[in-house]
Amino acid sequence: MAGSWAHMTTKSGKLRNSETYTRSIENLGDAYEAAEECYGMVWWLARALAERWPEESENPPRDKVQDIIRQAAANYRDGLRTGGVQRSR
Repeated sequence: MAGSWAHMTTKSGKLRNSETYTRSIENLGDAYEAAEECYGMVWWLARALAERWPEESENPPRDKVQDIIRQAAANYRDGLRTGGVQRSR
């Protein structure tokens, strides 16, 4: 998959800067594939987190998972600081 997570991140796991990322994709379809993969990962991670909360069962309610995603969207810059972004050259 040309637009995958591997193309969005460096070998050290940081998010590529916009210059190196845009050079690594060939078209907007690649960019969509990357967005699709990230979207799926966010939902998977939110569900996994919700499942681990003691008061939840193995199948947490969708609204709890959506609440986790809303919180993540509101705080994505904290995630960028934690994960790191490739420096521009």
